[in-house]
Amino acid sequence: MTLHDAPLISFVVPCYNYARFLPDCLNSILHQDGDFDFEIIIIDDASTDNTPDVIGSFADPRIHVITHVLNKGHAKTIEEGLRETRGRYVARIDPDDRYRPYFLKETIEKLEINPEVGMTYGDVALINERGEINLERCDSKHGSRDFKGNELVQLMEKNFICAPSVIARREAWIDALPVPEGLAFNDWYFTLMMARKSEFYYVNRVLADYRIHDANHHHKIVLDKSEETSILRLLDRIFSETEKDPELERQKQKARRRIYGAQYLDMANKYFGCGFDADARRCYIQALLHRPSYCFNPGVIRRLVGTIIGRRAYEFSKARLRAVLSR
Repeated sequence: MTLHDAPLISFVVPCYNYARFLPDCLNSILHQDGDFDFEIIIIDDASTDNTPDVIGSFADPRIHVITHVLNKGHAKTIEEGLRETRGRYVARIDPDDRYRPYFLKETIEKLEINPEVGMTYGDVALINERGEINLERCDSKHGSRDFKGNELVQLMEKNFICAPSVIARREAWIDALPVPEGLAFNDWYFTLMMARKSEFYYVNRVLADYRIHDANHHHKIVLDKSEETSILRLLDRIFSETEKDPELERQKQKARRRIYGAQYLDMANKYFGCGFDADARRCYIQALLHRPSYCFNPGVIRRLVGTIIGRRAYEFSKARLRAVLSR
C-alpha cells in the first residue's frame, strides 16, 4: 500500500481477554456515520479467551490484526499500535468501550479547521457490563458548552478526559512516545503530554460510552495501589520540566499545591471506598497539608475521622446522625 493510499483516520484497539465486549466496540467503529476513510488496528495481546475467534468473525478489509504470542502489557501494546497507524488522525479505544455513531462527524471537522488544536474530545456516558446506561453524562468542566483552549493545569488537577472520546493528530500521539516503563495507565499520560504542546477542543456532546465493570483496568490499579505511585511519578516529572510557553509554566507552578492536594484527595476517596483505611488516612492527611482549605469540607473531615475510629464506629455514627436529622 502506498503513502497515497493511507486512510484519513486510524483506530487502535488493544485486546486482552475482553472478547465478550469486543463486537460492541468494533461495530461502533464500522458503523460510523459519514463516508470516512479509516483503518482499524487490532492488537491481540495473547488473550486466553475467545478473542481470536471474535476478531476472525469480522471480515472487513479495513481491519488489520497483530497477534502477540506472549503478553506484552497494555502500555506496550498501545505503543505498538500507535506506531503502526497511517492515518492523519488517530483514536484509541479499549474493547470494552464503544463509540456513538456520530463520533467522527463531531470531531474530525474540529481538527480540520483548527490547526492549533492537537486533540478533540467530548463527553461520555457510563454503561454497565450489559451495555445499559447508568449515567447519561459525566462532564463537569465546561458548563454544557464547547470549549477550545489549553487545559494542562486543569487536567493535572483532575483527569476529566475519558479515553474513548479522544481523537488526536497522529504526530501528537507519536511525540508522546514512549510511554514510561511501569506506568499503571496511559490515557492520562497521553492527554497530559498533548496538553503541554497544543490546544484542545471539547465537543459538548456524548461521543462514547465508557463501561464500568469489575474487570475494568482503572478499578484494578486502585486495588493494587499502582495508580497512586504512577500519578505522583507523572506529576513530579511534569513539574521538574519547563513548559515552552512561559505563561503556561507560570500557571502550572502557581497551581502546584492545589494540584497535589486534589490528587491526594481523589486517591483518599478511592481508598476509602475500597476499605483501605490506612491508605485513605495517609492520603487525606497529605491532601490537607497541600490544601488546608479542605479542613472546611465536612465530607473530607468525616471520612478522615472514619479512618481513625474504624469503619464500624463510622457507620454507626452516620446512622445515628441520619436518625437525628430526620426527626
